[in-house]
Order: sequence, then structure tokens, then C-alpha cells
Amino acid sequence: MGSLLNDSLIPFTWNLILALPILGAGELLSNLNQWTQVALGLGFVIFVHELGHFLAAKTFGVRCDKFYVGFDVPIRLGPIRLPASLAKFKWGETEYGIGIIPLGGYVKMLGQDDDPRKAEEEAANTRQGDGEEAPLDPRSYTAKPVWQRMIIISAGVVMNLIFAVILAGVAYYYGVKYTPTVVGASYAGGPAWQADIRPGDQVLKVAEMPAALEKLRFDDFRMSTVFHGLDYDDKEIPIQLRRDGEIVESGIIPTQKYSPARLQLYTIGCRSSLTPTIGPIRFSPNSYLAEADPDVQPGDVVVAVNGEKLPVDERYGVTMGDEFIRHFQANWNKPVTLELERKDSANFTVEIPAIPVKSIGIGFAMGPVTALRKNSPAAESGIQAGDVIQKINGEAVVDSLRLPHQAALLAGQEVTLEVLRGKGDKAETLEFKMTGPEQAQFDMLAPVSTELSLSGLGIAYAVEKTISAVDEAASKAGFEVGDELLKVQWVVTAEERAALSGSFKDKAYEVRDLDEKDNTALLFSDIQVMPEKSTLVCAVRRDGKVKDNLKGVVAYQQDWYWPIRSLSLTPLSDVHYAKDLSDAAALGFWETKRRFKSVLRFLRLLVTGRLSINGLGGPITIAQQAASEASFGTSRLLLFLTMLSANLAILNFLPIPALDGGHMVFLTAEAIMGKPVNEALQVRLTMAGVLCLLGLMAFVIVKDIAWLT
Repeated sequence: MGSLLNDSLIPFTWNLILALPILGAGELLSNLNQWTQVALGLGFVIFVHELGHFLAAKTFGVRCDKFYVGFDVPIRLGPIRLPASLAKFKWGETEYGIGIIPLGGYVKMLGQDDDPRKAEEEAANTRQGDGEEAPLDPRSYTAKPVWQRMIIISAGVVMNLIFAVILAGVAYYYGVKYTPTVVGASYAGGPAWQADIRPGDQVLKVAEMPAALEKLRFDDFRMSTVFHGLDYDDKEIPIQLRRDGEIVESGIIPTQKYSPARLQLYTIGCRSSLTPTIGPIRFSPNSYLAEADPDVQPGDVVVAVNGEKLPVDERYGVTMGDEFIRHFQANWNKPVTLELERKDSANFTVEIPAIPVKSIGIGFAMGPVTALRKNSPAAESGIQAGDVIQKINGEAVVDSLRLPHQAALLAGQEVTLEVLRGKGDKAETLEFKMTGPEQAQFDMLAPVSTELSLSGLGIAYAVEKTISAVDEAASKAGFEVGDELLKVQWVVTAEERAALSGSFKDKAYEVRDLDEKDNTALLFSDIQVMPEKSTLVCAVRRDGKVKDNLKGVVAYQQDWYWPIRSLSLTPLSDVHYAKDLSDAAALGFWETKRRFKSVLRFLRLLVTGRLSINGLGGPITIAQQAASEASFGTSRLLLFLTMLSANLAILNFLPIPALDGGHMVFLTAEAIMGKPVNEALQVRLTMAGVLCLLGLMAFVIVKDIAWLT
């Protein structure tokens, strides 16, 4: 309000936006229209907050000298002096303007200034005459009764909440694009996989939600999972699903296993559904597929596989991605003919060849079974976690990476697994017979999945670092069976790196220490998108000694195929429309209430140490997320601003000196004692609050920059 600090974007800067890491912050966008929307949207939230203070102050007759969005602070760069404001004008007694520093806004009232350096000057301006005994100017903030000052202080927060409801209501009236909670795939061995959550299942209710929601957003589902995990650790989260028209109740314990490296976030290990619409990034670099089907374009829709029409889901009017993937994977090791539909064009067909797996010619030993899927053939056969698969239908498992391929070749047959149970003298070999699936099944290998699976049998297993197989090229490079792979680095020339800059980030070329979070299964997945003939420099442990500078060369394998085939599909989406104006208002209130509760819950988790400070986002992160939301349309940006408004309302009202909440504490104390809090004490506390907020602001800005680089 009265200073350059108390209503600044400091509350925005330490805006606790849990949604950013959970939803995944979007790339900085170059679209001028989107950035214009972002700038106007963020500016509007600030404007609304300051307008609340301004209108309340004017209502009670307080003189307002300035009303600014942004700060009009003079800036010197050597001999160059930048203008303090981008635009300003005076109307009546108030100067209105847009400051050069876009980190907040303020209303300067007579008699109110949080800058301790100006305390004496402001006090002198407030009094009608010289000396401390001179009467206060009746139009000054300090001359007003406590209850009026309380209303002025709280008016910004109230205005933010009112406009949060309005913004959300408008968004729903015009329709909000969202990702439905239809499961597209689960990560091998993850909680959802173990609980037998299947592709096509629709989540209707999660955790403490009071009722099922047909239009539950996948982002909100994930956020509820995170909050539940942070609150209750190993306690099951209740989930209600719709499967083939029937309601299914399930209980799942979330895990941090799939959390991004900088956060400790909980998830059940599944992703949303896709549609058989070709995405904008269709193929991995230098893949067979890129050369095989030049006719396919982003936006083309697959309507049939090998002449069989794909069914259309009545709920969304499109074919679900899992239906396409099921048909596609059934022919994983042979060519597939796709019929595609293109807007304003006749349907056409293309043949997609089977795509060989890429490898550097080494295989890895089997690790133990890590999880079994509920109701699966393996779970019912008696196999246990910890068992190590030795043979499948009498054929030895030489390479754990090839095992899904071996199992897929047995689709429709009875499968016999030989496993090793126990260790040392207690180890024994056991045989288990089970009926496998009618067609080959593969779990989509996620970039965070550290396990592989025999999806149709319901077995997830670990991949060891010990090399169990070596081809001729790898043998010539110096690899031996029994070596333990320790480190890997993709080495490229400057020219190659420049050519691949649009496909890979700098991190792709860093040394990788293989461990539980970055293991050989992930390395295998990453190799599939590397160009053929790429060089991987490896370090291994052999006979207790480290041997480095072994060079593996990426090459296509024979009779071993990659079921994904590098196709990129678009996410499933829908639009949530309000039925009428009253429904829009109700949805606006509901949205604001949910966001308000989420911010309170996040603050509680942060203060109690249940959540790392890595969950904080700064102004760069806020701008990124706002731009990402704007890319989905204006309605999504309005919902983001709803969340930001609720966020600002809470954070600005925390009992911290220099924020509105700090002022309210001083005013409450004044109302109780019958006199203002000691001015010197107020100054010291305000300065401490300012320093803390500035320190936190610097921290999150540096963190934002580090995250970008």
C-alpha cells in the first residue's frame, strides 16, 4: 500500500506454486499474443489488489497521492538514467502510473509509509503544524479510527478473492480446456500398476474429495495425490474409478519414486490418456520411422490399424490412445498399415515398419522381481517379489533387457517360468506355469521408470548393472561379461551437438553415474532416441578395479523390436463449459475455494517441514507457468490468475511486518491496548520483515535462473 514494499510482488515472488513442478512448467513461449495476455493478466491481478486498498481509502476520506502498478524507482546505469515510469498522469489529487520495475504495485497514502528511512518525513507531512503535538491531518491514514484502517488494509485481499471468483466464472462460461483423468498408461512396478489400474480407467474421486466429479482434471488429481502423500506418508489414498461403465474402488499408496530430482513429490505412477492424433514432434532423430513415412503430418488421425476401424469413445467423441496402442502393439515385430484421416483431404494409408531396438551391444543380468500386478497370472501363480527369473519356457534369460521381447513371442501360449528363490545354501529353483495374454503387451517405458515388466504376466523386475551378454562389436571395444557398468557419457563433436541442439538439452551429454534413480533400464530407453553410430564412453568395474574409456557404438539390433516405434501422439483433452451464468458463478466460487484451500495446505506443509523449499517458485517460474497456461487458451490463463489471486490474498495476509497481515497485527494490538504499538518497535520489526522478504525473493529468483540454465 503505502511503500514500495508492502504490496509488491514479493508475495508473488515467494508465491508457493506447487502446481508448477507438479504440472510441469511450460517452455518460454515466443508467441507475442500469449505473452501480451500474460503481462495483462499479471498486471490485472496486481491492479485489482491495489484497487481494493484505493477504494477503501477513498471511502474513508484518506488522501491517496499515488496509485501505481509497478514501481517508479529511478534507475541509473552509469551515465544513463532510465525513466522511473512507463506512463503516468494526474487526475485530481492522485498520480496514476505504470512503474519501470514490474514487480508489484502500491498505493501511497498520506501518513502511511513502510520505508523506515522516510518515517520522520512522513510524520511531519501528516501533522498540521510543527512538533509532535500538532494535530494530525484529518485526511491522513493515521488519523482514521482503527476499524477503518483495518478495512483499508484488508480491502486488497478481499478484492482479490472477489475477482478470483469472477475470473474463474468467466473462464468456465466460455469453456475451460482440460486433460480428463482417463489413465493412459502406468509405470512398470509403480503403485497404479500394482493396483491393476488399467488404461481407459477414469478417475472420478480421489482422497478427501466429498463427491465424484465427471470432469475432474488430471492436474488436480495429481495435486491431490501429492498432498495426500505429504500428509500421510505410507497411508493408502482412496481412489474411485469408472471401468467399462462400472464403479471400482481402489486404495493406493503413493510413492516419491517418480518425483523430479529437485522435489519430493508423491505420485501413483500413471499418465493421462492419449489420442491417435499424430503430435507435432513425431519421431526421434535419425530413426527408421522418419525415413519410412514422409507422408504423415502432425494433426493426422489414425482411424484404422491393419484395416480394423478403431472405436470412438462416446464420452469424448474420439478414439482413446490405449485402443490404438493395443492394436499397434499386437503387431510390434512386423509392419503395420495405418489408415489416416486428414482435414480437408481423403483418407490415406501408410505402412509403418517394425523398428529395431538400438543398443551398444551389451546385455544386463536379471534383477529380482520387484512387484506383481494385482489379479495378474503371475500373482495368482505364486511368484513372489525377490524371485529372480532364470528361464522362460525353457529358454535361458541371458539379457534382462530382451526378456519382454521373449515373453511377447509367447503370446497366446502357456508360459512356464523358472525362478531362483532365496540366496546361498537356501536358494532353490522353482517352476511356475501360467496362461499368458492372447496378444503381446508392453508397458509404455516412461522416462522416469527404472524397471521393466512382463506386462501380460503382471511382473515388474529390476535390471542389474552387471553385464551378462556382449556382442562382437562390444567385445572388440573391450567389454566383458561380468563387468559392472558404472558411468556412461554420450560423446559428440561440436558439429554433431549443434545439429542435435533442437532435440537434446545439454544434460544429455553429461556423465551419468548409474544408480537406483538412473539405472540401465533408463539408459536403454534413452539410447532408443540417440542417432545411430552415436558413441557412449563407459567406465566399468572389473575384478575390483575401474576400467574406463570403453567406447560403445549405438547400432540397430536384429530380431528385436521397439514397440513404441517413436510415434508421438497428442494428449486427450476436453472442454468444461458452465451450463449458464448461475452455474458459471457456482463454478467460479468452487474453483476459488479449492485454490484457497490448496494454498493453505501447501503453506502448512512447508512450515511443518513436510515439503522442501524446492517447491517454491519465483517470478520467472510464475511467468513460465502463466505463458504455458495461456497456450491452452484465455480461459486457462484466467484459471491460473484465479489461483494466483487466491495465493496473493493468503500470502499478503500472513502476520509478517511489511505485508498487509503485519499491519493488521499492529492494528489489532492498537485496538486492544488503546494506543499504537511503539513506533521504534514497529520500525525495527518492519525492517526485519523487509529484509527477510528481500532475502527470500533473491533466493527464489536465483533458484529460477539456475533451473532455467
